[in-house]
Amino acid sequence: MMPSAQIDHYEARTVFRGLFDGEDYQNRVAAACIYQCPRCRHRIRFRWRSFYSADSHSVFKRRLRRCFDDLTPALTSGEQSCFDFYCPTCAAPTRIIFSAIDYSKIAYHFDIYAALVGEGNPPK
Repeated sequence: MMPSAQIDHYEARTVFRGLFDGEDYQNRVAAACIYQCPRCRHRIRFRWRSFYSADSHSVFKRRLRRCFDDLTPALTSGEQSCFDFYCPTCAAPTRIIFSAIDYSKIAYHFDIYAALVGEGNPPK
C-alpha cells in the first residue's frame, strides 16, 4: 500500500458489535466484541484479553505505519493504545484505537475509540 492510498476513519459503533455504554464510559469492551471489516464484511471476534495483550507493536512496515500514525487522533483521557492487523480475508490494513483505563493495580477497562482501515484486495 502506498502512502497516498486511502485510509478511512470509522467510529467504533459502525464496525463493532457488543460494545457497552455507561455514565462515565462509551464503547467499552466487556468479555468480547465483534469487528466487521467495512471492506469485505469479514467478522473477527476480539476477546477482552486481545486488547490487554496489545502492546502497540505494529505489524505494518514503517512507511504504512507512519501513514496510520499521521491519521491517528490523540485521545484526551486514559492511556491510548492501538492494535494493528491485516484483515484475514481482504488484507486491508486496520488499526483499532482504544483507551486502556487502569481501574485497579491488576485490572483494566478497554474503550474503543475508532478504527482506521486502508485499502485491501477486493473480495473474490
